[in-house]
Formats: sequence, structure tokens, C-alpha cells
Amino acid sequence: MKNKKLLLVDLENKHKVDLSSLDDSFRAIIFIGASQNPPKISRKPATAHRFSRVDFLKISGNGKNALDFHIAFELGRTFEKAPDTECFVLSGDKGFDPLLNHLNSSGMSCRRVESIAEIVPTAVARAVIPGVVVCPYCKAASTIEHHGGHWCSNCGRFATPPDPQTLPSNQKGYREVEIDRYEDSGIYSMCAWCYQRTDMTGGIYGDGEWMCGECVARYAR
Repeated sequence: MKNKKLLLVDLENKHKVDLSSLDDSFRAIIFIGASQNPPKISRKPATAHRFSRVDFLKISGNGKNALDFHIAFELGRTFEKAPDTECFVLSGDKGFDPLLNHLNSSGMSCRRVESIAEIVPTAVARAVIPGVVVCPYCKAASTIEHHGGHWCSNCGRFATPPDPQTLPSNQKGYREVEIDRYEDSGIYSMCAWCYQRTDMTGGIYGDGEWMCGECVARYAR
């Protein structure tokens, strides 16, 4: 049986958090400042089920360190009910450290982290088949020989450069495909989470920011 793990997120300090890499041993509480709002995707019927292990706690008043005191209270309540829980505070605020050190010296298990990567186990290295070229960009062993080089079908780039002489653009009679200027090319915008300019299809707009479809799936998983 996996140990219970609780992640307490200081959203005032860490404004954008991706919890998709956490396994089912984690439960998360995202603490939201009085002037902040939870992601709208957590309130939409179509996506709310993805937050079954995430609770949002919005503090009711403004004040210096008000949110920090809420996190401290939740730590105490958690250890009182389930002292074997492993707790993590996601925040860049070092003011939590004295409290966490005191709890650890009392036999509890808790620490502050500044990124999710600090609590996710190191990924298991992928098995590599002898003779297969591993893509240097995505590290996947899913390449095929193509135009004298190796094309990665995982990320869509050349893992090793192609032979220029074999490229279609260098062949006799090659013509560039003409693009109809009236062709609908979709509506594009900059995602406020991954900062990529991408098609708005499948995205969500709320609180003055737009989140692309890929970030919606990754954040709400």
C-alpha cells in the first residue's frame, strides 16, 4: 500500500502549477489568495471530475502571511489525524522552513519544495533496442531512416540530419505547394501557461487568460 502524501500549494507564491505528473498516492490542496480565483476548468461539469484528488481552499481575508497561516493550520490538522502522512509544501517562501524543521524533529515527515519535479521520482530510462537511434530532443527510441537521416516519429524532428541531395526540395521538377490566401488557417493565440502560439480549438478562456487544449489536459489530469 502506498504511503499517503499531501501536497499543499501556495498559489500566491507559485502561480502556475502542473499536477499531472503526480501519481494516485498524492492528494493536493491548492490554497488560493483572497484576490485569486481557482482555474475555471475545475468548475466546469465536463472537466470537474479530473480534480477528484484536488481541493481548493480560498482564504477569506487579506493580510500579511494570511495564506501561510492557513497552510500551517492544515499541516497541524493533517498530522493530528494521520501522523504517517508525508507532506510537501510547494512554495518559494523560506518562512515555512522553521515550522517544517520543528515538525520533522517531532517525528513528522514534511518538506518545502519549489517545483513538482522535486517530488516526482526520476523517470525510468527507456529501453533502447541495439541499432536504433535515440532522438536527442525527446529521448525516444522511435526513429526511422528517412532521406538519409533519422526521423523521430515521436516529436516530429530529424534525430540525425538528412542528406540534402535526397530531399524533395532538391529534386528536379519540385514545386512549392501554393497556399490559398483565402484558406481558413484557424484562430491562434498565445497560451498564458505554456507561452506557445497555438490553435485555440479545445482551449479555455477565463480570468483574462487563455489556456490551450494541451495545457487543459495536462493541468487537469
